[in-house]
Amino acid sequence: MDVLIAGGMVRALQGLAAASPTLLVGMLVAAVLRYYLGPQGTVRFFGGDSLRSLPQSWLIGMLLPVCSIGVIPIIREMKRVGIRPGAITAFAVSAPLFNPLSLMYGLTLSRPLVIIGFALASLLVVTAMGIIWDRTTSWQSGDHPREGGPIGLKRLGVCAIFMSRELYGPTGGLTLVAIAGLFLLGVVLPHGALQSSVEQLDPWAPLKMALVAFPIYATPMLTMSQLGMMFAHGNSPGAAFCLLLLGTGVNLATIWWIARSYGWKPMAIWCMTLFLLVLACAYAVDRPLIPPGIEPAGHTHAFDIYTNPFQQSSPLSFSLVVDTTLKSIGWADFIGLGIAAIVLVFGVVFRTMVSVRVAAFETSTPDSSQATATGLNRHVSSRLVGTICLGGLVAFSIVSCYAYYPAPNEVLEEMRLARTEVLSGAASGDFKRTLHWIPILDEWSRKLEVGHAIRYFQLRPYQQMQAFLLRKKLELLEHAVEHALEAASKDTELGKIQLEEERQEIKVLQAEISKNGRRLIDAFAPVK
Repeated sequence: MDVLIAGGMVRALQGLAAASPTLLVGMLVAAVLRYYLGPQGTVRFFGGDSLRSLPQSWLIGMLLPVCSIGVIPIIREMKRVGIRPGAITAFAVSAPLFNPLSLMYGLTLSRPLVIIGFALASLLVVTAMGIIWDRTTSWQSGDHPREGGPIGLKRLGVCAIFMSRELYGPTGGLTLVAIAGLFLLGVVLPHGALQSSVEQLDPWAPLKMALVAFPIYATPMLTMSQLGMMFAHGNSPGAAFCLLLLGTGVNLATIWWIARSYGWKPMAIWCMTLFLLVLACAYAVDRPLIPPGIEPAGHTHAFDIYTNPFQQSSPLSFSLVVDTTLKSIGWADFIGLGIAAIVLVFGVVFRTMVSVRVAAFETSTPDSSQATATGLNRHVSSRLVGTICLGGLVAFSIVSCYAYYPAPNEVLEEMRLARTEVLSGAASGDFKRTLHWIPILDEWSRKLEVGHAIRYFQLRPYQQMQAFLLRKKLELLEHAVEHALEAASKDTELGKIQLEEERQEIKVLQAEISKNGRRLIDAFAPVK
């Protein structure tokens, strides 16, 4: 029982850390919608009451760097101003699927046709679903009152207060509901339970993934890496589509919010419609999108992040739990957690100690001197704010792509350092260090491809092949190191023989990775 509870807690904490940056972005966007665009501007921003609102909401969702938890405060604000349920659905499902960063990353993981096809299929699903749900759900358009409230620096303060109250309020509670799905999966699914569940040509693979995906919470970048592993191991493309739409686009909090906002019957219709549409598209693309030349590996580690991280027979210790939890938490997650903790503290203050004063401050209207003032207290129309926000999203996405995917010469230097750590750890027998640096080197190889492509607008087949070979050798090295660690734990003569065999294989892979590294540098070196 302690292994089950500890495994569930580890998965929940890892999910909470991964969600913190995009949750902060979602609350900031919701604050801008409420206090800058206002009800009328928000409705226009998402396409109004026309059918155009469905693809427009899908497009806006594709530009925002949020996850299925980060969309919660945004869809709550959309519901408050009276946006049609179909548009809310289109945004809620599509926003977590892709953003410019994950889309670029995904293009290096599989054929571009697959990722683009998945994106267009998601548009088809959310459009059809929005039309159906609008016809089966009763809703009222908002009365769209006139713009009001504070302006200038006061409005910035109100946005900060709103974010803190949301985190220590409905959005924070719904976040815990979403994370509970990861805890549940960590408790129910044993270690490695999904390694052979979605094999290529298995007619049940899309259905099995669709049933498991609803409690899953995953960020867009994590899902893209999982899709890449699925295609590299010859898993089912239909199952990959189910993971993307149902695992990344939806979580338990989304379903709970829909039930509380529109009723349990509309929620059941929404879930069934989404499930059937996704499953139909999954089976439609399953055979046509099978990558040529990829032999099924028989297993995949892509879904180990959703199962219990500990084996039932493994001894459990506090240090092991801490190390396992921190293994998948990056520096951006730590920064997000720190900022979220500060926002949460202010939320406690603003909701419990000064809630009356905050309410009065939020509803205050600018006096005549403020309305005519200039500088920081200038009154800005919602139309101008909406235009700037939309243009800012595009600009931010472009800048983020170039910041997240550095220039090839910078990436090659980082890869050199990571490759040194991998090879030295393998040579010295420090296998834990090797296992730590292998995924880092793997990720840098993908950033190398994207960084080169967005700067030179090309990626030659030879460059792709060298990056692919490096990742393939790293995967083989990872398996060999894991087997060596397992053999070392056996204090038997057979264990010693197995350990020596794995050491010999590790030496061979070291030499191959070293040679491949030199070829990769030559392939991406700037032409003089």
